[in-house]
Amino acid sequence: MRTYKFQFVVLVLVGFTLGCSEFLISGIISDISRYFDKSISTVGLLVTIFAFVYAVSTPLVTLIVGKYKYFNSFIVMMVLYIIGNLMSATANTYMMLLLSRVVTAAVSGALLSIALTYGNAIAPPKSRAFMLSWIFSGFSIATVAGLPIGTYIAHVANWHYSFWAVIGLAIFTLILGALSLPRDLRAQVGTNSNNQLALMKDPLIIVGILIPIFNAGASNLFNTFLAPLFTDVLKFSATELSILLSIIGLLSIASSQIAGWLANHDGLRKIPYIFVFQFILFMTIYYVFGNSWISLLWILALELTFNMVGSSIQIHFFDVAERSYPQSVVLASSLNPVFFNLGISLGSAGGSMTVSKYGLTSIGFGSAIFVVFGFIILLILNKMIRKSAS
Repeated sequence: MRTYKFQFVVLVLVGFTLGCSEFLISGIISDISRYFDKSISTVGLLVTIFAFVYAVSTPLVTLIVGKYKYFNSFIVMMVLYIIGNLMSATANTYMMLLLSRVVTAAVSGALLSIALTYGNAIAPPKSRAFMLSWIFSGFSIATVAGLPIGTYIAHVANWHYSFWAVIGLAIFTLILGALSLPRDLRAQVGTNSNNQLALMKDPLIIVGILIPIFNAGASNLFNTFLAPLFTDVLKFSATELSILLSIIGLLSIASSQIAGWLANHDGLRKIPYIFVFQFILFMTIYYVFGNSWISLLWILALELTFNMVGSSIQIHFFDVAERSYPQSVVLASSLNPVFFNLGISLGSAGGSMTVSKYGLTSIGFGSAIFVVFGFIILLILNKMIRKSAS
């Protein structure tokens, strides 16, 4: 059970498990809203708070686990993750659910960092981008299988049972990880400094971390309210919603795989074109909401692009760390998910304000603002990389 291929599957399963819990709220937001008699925008803040706690806690937790063997850290973080979801499954007040999401968010980022670090360490050099893209694809697979199933369970039974399903999956993942993952891997000691935070002083890192912020801000301002957009604006049924979420999940998997290909083909120089395409779609979708099927085409095109950035920027962070800050590899693995989730927090908060003030149909304009900033920052980063290489 300790073959590379089996370990590869386990690491993807870790991403899938984390994705099921993180994205579940978006699929059951209406059910939670009715259960607690809260507005959709208020329940949407669960996504904002989860992402904010994720972004704040992950670097702190990662700095701690980076001092220990990855295996021991994995076991501890998985147990805490299961406890957080157990609190969600038994929550009978909105504040209890909110607290449970804080606990889950506090360890989710560290778990993903450990999975990415394992993938970077055990994969052959030419397969790094492939391995990382598939770990990220675990989140996409969660939107294909986990999110629709969780949404269906909530609709036919109760949203609490959706979290019980996540708990079962997390226990299964913990067992497989305990049986298969290497037990002796740990971060190397750097030659420049033993301080893991030295990585954060590098200009290539300082500018680079802005990319996942604006990328996630654009996509999650839009996706946080995707379910009510489908049902309330475009008038698709609950059954059709589950099917559409599955289709979007498949597109998300394809997007992550394209991201892996881009990472092996100078992806950071190609992504500005993706941002331009997103900007055009975000700016025009408001004007096609009158037709459900044309709107759906716009949405599917956007969903295909949302994950294309991840692998390229993650490889960039690993390259900078391995070249100059080997003691900071685990911290480097956390940067993309940390700042992506900070972007989720900003995007979902911006989405809540947009929906409250202008309505669901205006969210495309808010996302377009994030895309513009991401485009500008990426041009600056590419110029810095070229200058550094020369």
